[in-house]
Amino acid sequence: MNELLAVLASEGGEEAALRASFEAAARGFGVQKALLLVIEQPEPLHLRAVHTLGPLTREQIAACERGDSVRGVSPSLIQRVVASGRPELIEDPRLSADASHTPSLAGGSYSVLCAPIFDPVRDAVLAVIYLQNSGLMEAYGEGDRAWLEGYATAVGRLFGFSFRQAAQERELHELRAREAAENAPEILGDSSSTQALRRMLHETFIPAIEAENPEPLLILGERGTGKDLIARYLHAYSGRHKRPMVVVNCAEITDEMAASRFFGHKRGSFTSALTDEPGFFRAADGGVLFLDEIGELSPRSQAHLLRVLENHTVTPVGQTREIKVNVAVVLATNRDLDQAVGEGTLRADFYDRFRTLAIRLLPLRERPWDIPPLLDHYRRHHERKLRKRTLGFTRDAFEALVAHDWPGNVRDLARACSLFIIHAQPGAWIDRALIDRCLPEVLRSAPNPKAAPLLADGAPFEDAVSAFERELILSRLERYGGNVKAARESLGLTKTTFHRYMKGLGIGVGGASQEE
Repeated sequence: MNELLAVLASEGGEEAALRASFEAAARGFGVQKALLLVIEQPEPLHLRAVHTLGPLTREQIAACERGDSVRGVSPSLIQRVVASGRPELIEDPRLSADASHTPSLAGGSYSVLCAPIFDPVRDAVLAVIYLQNSGLMEAYGEGDRAWLEGYATAVGRLFGFSFRQAAQERELHELRAREAAENAPEILGDSSSTQALRRMLHETFIPAIEAENPEPLLILGERGTGKDLIARYLHAYSGRHKRPMVVVNCAEITDEMAASRFFGHKRGSFTSALTDEPGFFRAADGGVLFLDEIGELSPRSQAHLLRVLENHTVTPVGQTREIKVNVAVVLATNRDLDQAVGEGTLRADFYDRFRTLAIRLLPLRERPWDIPPLLDHYRRHHERKLRKRTLGFTRDAFEALVAHDWPGNVRDLARACSLFIIHAQPGAWIDRALIDRCLPEVLRSAPNPKAAPLLADGAPFEDAVSAFERELILSRLERYGGNVKAARESLGLTKTTFHRYMKGLGIGVGGASQEE
């Protein structure tokens, strides 16, 4: 306790004080092995060793943390002390015929002391002290157990708040991590193109935006294809996820306010500038700035952005000093930007600055293999949201939805599922009659020819089979990162048969790894 108070008096910090006190107590007890373990999770119990002394292996420490059996220490004793909340003594078997035994220590000479550290506020065990030696002259007795109990009580009173606060911070961190994982965007679909997109995001684009002052990234795609989803995916799975993501609809940016909105301003720099504002770039510093509908920005506003994309610096309105920013800029549009340059609505020098690193999203009609998992996902999502369960889609309703060309893409499909659940009866099927009532255009529009092989509807048998085989092989190659051997083995095909399929279906090996 003197060691503890001395360190605290010297402003050494609570962790250093606890370590010094624990080491002094261990020396006083003449330990061979000692552990100080805190409770990280009460149910199921998981401990964490914050300090150890003596010849303890990683296996022994891990066993004490998990409660697994291991030779040389007694994890079972630690577990009993946590459960009972009472200190325990295992006497040296050479001194008492009635000495307690533990399988982990059988066959050796030992004595062990173990005591809980209590939180006096909640009357709960926060940590455990474990002391062990093997000397006959240093064997522990009842007097040692009483002293250790008093010491543990004093430590609990002094450090109970710190232990409790640390546990609460860990719980909060884990809760936030779980929430982040649950809320992280997901790219749904099993088509070869969607699998290729996921692979490229992780192999190319996410590492690209993690660099300091990264190159701007462009996302191209029709309305509703999920450009905002891809931007959020990039942010969530990159090293920038702990910093902000700022979303800007460029169609709302006027020429008069463009510089102020993007770069910020000083109070009083213009009539309505009543406070200092950081602007979009500084607000996203260290994170991601998503500029949606970039094709709607006027040439004058484009000129404002050109400099920051080149130099990674901003100058707030009302200031002359440049400020460095480290922002991953992600731009998105559904417009044909080459045509916009030709029409003069997009500056060529501005387009050149971000055109090289681009992600092109296919419309849903080009990847009908993704429609079934999307229908299942959004049906379940809206059932949970509206607290209404259905029996799902009837077969003919499902086929009609897969055959639809979905001009509004994934956004259109998600909205349709919402309407179906709103109008469906609980516990009933979603059938063609309900689709006709909610979205008659689904049943009256011409079917998407690219979905015919998936449904084997209207396509010759051989064409349908070939389309299915081609999509299946491409999908497996994407799943296994182009590894031909892994892809064919997952399908149960011989090397000769698999390569015959690839040749017959016009699938080149390309970036796939060849088999020996």
